[in-house]
Amino acid sequence: MKKKTFDLICSVGELTGIFHKKTNINGLLHIVVKLVAKHMETEACSIFLLDNTSGNLVLRASVGLNPDMIGILSLAPGEGITGTSLKESRAINVPRGSKDPHFKYIEGIFEESYESFLAVPILHSKHRLGVIVLEDSRPDYYTERDQRALGTIASQLAAFLENAKLLLELRNQKNRGPEEAEDEKNDGRLPLKDFYRGEAASGGIALGRAVLVSGSGGDLLLSAGHEEYRQGESAFEEALEKTKRQLELLQQHMEDALSEVGSLIFGSHLLMLSDEDFSGSMRKSIREGMAPQQAVVKVVNEYVLLFINSRNQNIQEKVHDVKDLGHRLLKNLLVNETEDGDYSGQIVIAQNLLPSELVKLGVQNTEGFVLFGAGMTSHISILSRSLEVPVILLGDKNFFQYVENRLLILDAYQGTIMVDPAEEVIDRYLETDRRETDRRSEDYAEPFEPIALPNGRNVELLANINILSDVHSAKRSGARGVGLYRSEFLYLIRNSFPTEEEQVVIYEKLLNQIDNVVFRTFDLGGDKILRSASSSNEKNPFMGLRSLRYAMKNRDLFKIQLRSILRAGKGKTIKILFPLVAGPDDFLEAREVVYEAAGALEAEGIEHNANPQIGAMIELPSAALLVEEIAEHADFLSVGTNDLVQYVLGVDRTNQQIAHLYDQQHPAVLRLLRMVAEGAERKRCPISVCGNSATDPQMLHFFIKSGIYSFSVDPRSFSDVRAVLQKIADEMIE
Repeated sequence: MKKKTFDLICSVGELTGIFHKKTNINGLLHIVVKLVAKHMETEACSIFLLDNTSGNLVLRASVGLNPDMIGILSLAPGEGITGTSLKESRAINVPRGSKDPHFKYIEGIFEESYESFLAVPILHSKHRLGVIVLEDSRPDYYTERDQRALGTIASQLAAFLENAKLLLELRNQKNRGPEEAEDEKNDGRLPLKDFYRGEAASGGIALGRAVLVSGSGGDLLLSAGHEEYRQGESAFEEALEKTKRQLELLQQHMEDALSEVGSLIFGSHLLMLSDEDFSGSMRKSIREGMAPQQAVVKVVNEYVLLFINSRNQNIQEKVHDVKDLGHRLLKNLLVNETEDGDYSGQIVIAQNLLPSELVKLGVQNTEGFVLFGAGMTSHISILSRSLEVPVILLGDKNFFQYVENRLLILDAYQGTIMVDPAEEVIDRYLETDRRETDRRSEDYAEPFEPIALPNGRNVELLANINILSDVHSAKRSGARGVGLYRSEFLYLIRNSFPTEEEQVVIYEKLLNQIDNVVFRTFDLGGDKILRSASSSNEKNPFMGLRSLRYAMKNRDLFKIQLRSILRAGKGKTIKILFPLVAGPDDFLEAREVVYEAAGALEAEGIEHNANPQIGAMIELPSAALLVEEIAEHADFLSVGTNDLVQYVLGVDRTNQQIAHLYDQQHPAVLRLLRMVAEGAERKRCPISVCGNSATDPQMLHFFIKSGIYSFSVDPRSFSDVRAVLQKIADEMIE
């Protein structure tokens, strides 16, 4: 019988379903291998995880092999088919194991009857976690499609398996840190100011109590405060089950609303809830007479201190997850419990926050964020605008140390923060927020039609988007197409590299919603850093390994993205845009990678778009000076003024100390932009502007006068830019 496999094997419902049973981490891993074996219709499935202490792979779960070998069987990297898959970071499909040179017979594991082997490495953020292995007695059983499917499963499970691996490592640490954490925080606080002025990163009004999720040391300890909590073990069990249900619903909502985040973004939370060593410790303390809220605080703070004091950066980053989980458990224990146990009525305060953490907190009804430092054009600011949550960036560290649980008003239109405001101030801001909410709920704008100019040219206006949910805002504003899809946000909000199959799904969803999309290949580096994107901290990241340079140094990742775009674009018109092109040589080299990806897909018989339009971003002075040479080979050009201005003027656009020197109307900038426009015109190469300067009325006048007629802007700016462009056209007619 021919088996059935699917490119995306496991649904979110199935994956979250593994957390329903009360068990430990080993029990959950066993459920996982049973689920995978069922989907892949295979006789054996095993998961090996890399032990950081020994450096060997250890069998952690299996169906089909001797269960007595779980936790015992250890393989060195390069040992056997499994060890070779890990060492070489590649899938290995063996039709007849007994005849394969990599096969290694190990007595007592009961795999003598198996002939077909399929081993796929489990990678997360480019880190090797382990290997998932399928085995079957039927020779030549696994196909290339099976291999792709298992690769997708490995990617779907990677975050969960990383969390399981980290918790197993923690369990082996004998020094768990202080057993008791103070329930109440020290009240000896330095006085806060009543008013702070920061930088508005994402507009809106927010009212709520401050909750600190990112700081240092003891500042991050959970506190039960002075709320009234339900008592007894039954109340705790109800709160535990309610928390689990809420997280599962959140996970399903994320899959629908923010497909980019991938499966199991709340996997760490669900894993800890299902682990008897976590929730079981709380239960034990309650049975010994401790109040439920105190038991939650005690165990959560043990983990917080354990995570903070770990030398493993991956473990340190789980502090947000465990405190977030404790916060939800406490809210579900309240006598006057809330419906969702989320951050409704609260403003998150963080000194540092990854994009993936911003998403995780943002979807839990957080009223707003106050984040330390950063600049208006940083990735956090851009992402917060896509999530439509008010965010203020503030450089005063004293605020972050002493604001916990204070009532705040954020005016993220003006960039102001009020601490413990008076009632009349609260009423005034709530009314402002109501008016703004009503304005945003207005009907869709008419689709934008190109504006005809007296010189016979048409003005085009498209939208910049970062994540799929931005498409709704873009279409609502009247945009007919996407002039800049910042694909790196697919990577940033995961803090890892998605597989080819996952990227195909995301890009197909985008193209099914809106036509005319310009895919900018991932622009990582500078102010957009993945934890895994660089092995070293660069002293000057804006001048370092970023954008196209990073892609060309990591061609395997680059080619995966290009294959995904080409596959998703079959039967459609697509454009691929390279960021930070320095000149014609690197443009041609990158274009060749596109052709290689298309050729490989053709050879594999996979449907794809074989003729995409390929363009270059003009962001470096070198590219501006060589614009005609680049235009000779490019199908189109796009001017990224954000970077171009900073490189021309030597001004770091995220450095608040010199922000006043960042001037997009500087004579040197204008002269270079005019030269770019004239060079593109001479070569008859289409050119557009996608940077922030396309929202400046004076710059729009300059661009049209210089011969640039195509612009791409944030959907929130669309109506204003549209009005300015129409006014310019009317003035030209007059």
